[in-house]
Amino acid sequence: MRFSLGPGARGLGLAALVALAAGGPAGAPGAVAMLALGDAGGQEHASIVGRVEIGIPVTIRRPTSTYATRAVVQRTLAAESERRHVVVYLRDARPQRVAPMRVSILQRHETFMPRVVAVTVGSEVDFPNDDPIYHNVFSLSRARTFNLGRYPRGDTRRVRFDRTGIVKVFCEIHSHMSATVMVFAHPWFAMPDETGRFALGAVPPGDHHVTAWHERLGDTTVKLRVEPGRAAATDFVLPVPAQ
Repeated sequence: MRFSLGPGARGLGLAALVALAAGGPAGAPGAVAMLALGDAGGQEHASIVGRVEIGIPVTIRRPTSTYATRAVVQRTLAAESERRHVVVYLRDARPQRVAPMRVSILQRHETFMPRVVAVTVGSEVDFPNDDPIYHNVFSLSRARTFNLGRYPRGDTRRVRFDRTGIVKVFCEIHSHMSATVMVFAHPWFAMPDETGRFALGAVPPGDHHVTAWHERLGDTTVKLRVEPGRAAATDFVLPVPAQ
């Protein structure tokens, strides 16, 4: 896995971070305490900002002579919507007291929308059915096991998530449907916006491990030094394995 540091975001002040974070959609899952910069308990906090890209290897053929060609693998970027299936978080964060959230995963066109959400411990997730057919939402994940039973269009079932971890969600009737709920016991996580940007605010200074998780590509983790009162930057490029 490859990553690069983005020097342009070093030394960003509070106003700059506010402008960066404001680029994301209001109320986006995972946008928790992003702007809580400043002094807390006598400790000057900082921030982590950056951008996520997803690279796809594409094989093309280039001529080497009049009668011969050779295969060359080039990298192109995935669709912008794919970045919305990434969660960036502090891997080494200690548990904190966090406020619960309330989010929704809609069932429409036999698809969970959104496919990935990130929430705090104690949060509730609604699963409304907007399809003209029955769905049966369930999970066998260790962090949260549930089965909401079959319910028709217009009905909504709700699940509370009281343990941290990754919860894989499926439909018992439609095997191609899947979603993921990531549950954290701290506020230092975020989902990139449409441009791939993310921001983690009120980060304690020091050495941290920052992880970008994707539902199919897994984890990419980097070590980053965060200075008091400053914005550290790291850009993730998540590669898709070549076939």
